[in-house]
Amino acid sequence: MSVIDSYLDTLFAPYPDSSRMRSARIELRAMMEDKQQELMDRGHSEAQAVGTVIAEFGSLEEVAPVLGIDREIGAATSPRFGADGTLAEDVRTDPVLDTDRAHQYVQAVRAAQPISAIAIPLFVLSPVPLLTLIAFTSPDTDPASWVVITGLVLLLGAIALGVLLLFVRGARLADYEDISEGRFTPAPTLHEYTQELRRTHRRSSTFTSAAAIALWILSAVPILVLGNLRQDGMLPLLGVCGTLLMVALGLLIYIHGTWVDSAASTLEQETDDLPETSRSPVVRVIAAVFWPLTVAIYLGWSFVTGDWGSTWVIWPVAGVLYAALWAANSALESVSRP
Repeated sequence: MSVIDSYLDTLFAPYPDSSRMRSARIELRAMMEDKQQELMDRGHSEAQAVGTVIAEFGSLEEVAPVLGIDREIGAATSPRFGADGTLAEDVRTDPVLDTDRAHQYVQAVRAAQPISAIAIPLFVLSPVPLLTLIAFTSPDTDPASWVVITGLVLLLGAIALGVLLLFVRGARLADYEDISEGRFTPAPTLHEYTQELRRTHRRSSTFTSAAAIALWILSAVPILVLGNLRQDGMLPLLGVCGTLLMVALGLLIYIHGTWVDSAASTLEQETDDLPETSRSPVVRVIAAVFWPLTVAIYLGWSFVTGDWGSTWVIWPVAGVLYAALWAANSALESVSRP
């Protein structure tokens, strides 16, 4: 082990082993090695260069603003761990999360994940009954009142069921609310536990992610094929239904199959990229009203113009916009992730 590595071990030992602190250590090590090489190029010996680098960089508090870890090392929020890995000085209110409780949380997430895997696709599938009824009863004319009412009742019922399922999932994980919200201090052994968890389930997570992505890529096929076969009438509406079904199936596979990544990300104090569970309240609100609002726009446009055979185009446009929302949320999470 190099002198710089030993110095960094001592420097970072008092602080929690979070993903942000590990990234900061890697960044600081690179900065110190670059400075050491610069000094050696000027004629300093290795020992002189190392001594100068350590003297220049000083304490971690001094370089915290550059590394962006002010909050992590603040005196009011930084726990102190002893050599045996136990909390030597309790200087923050967040409890230490050990591997035993982390394992209990992982098992709870595993049991509750199927609920999310059903709830979120329901939001995507909610317009399907309405579109199917219109396609089979009045594809080229204004739909009858009973068709619209029945379709809207089924749409709202699907959304209500999805919300109810999410409440049920929340109730099942209520005992682990502090973990879900990141209000804990990682024990020194927690990172090893999460890495082993990811390694154990890497193959299944990779397979399910690939299957879901393939479905999302192919989800445009029903609209493209059925829409080109006939520009108005039943087929385009059925194509939209097929696209929504494939998107929902991809979500079901992805959410159900990546429960390990979801749990591990929480334990690593990271976040997932789903708009519905974003840390940004604005993104969560947009995601909650997105599909119901799309339905409202579709119905309003269709009733005003009477062109039911063409207004279906709003659905692929909505799909692209939702994908943009997902990408924007991913970018926001990566920027704000500690």
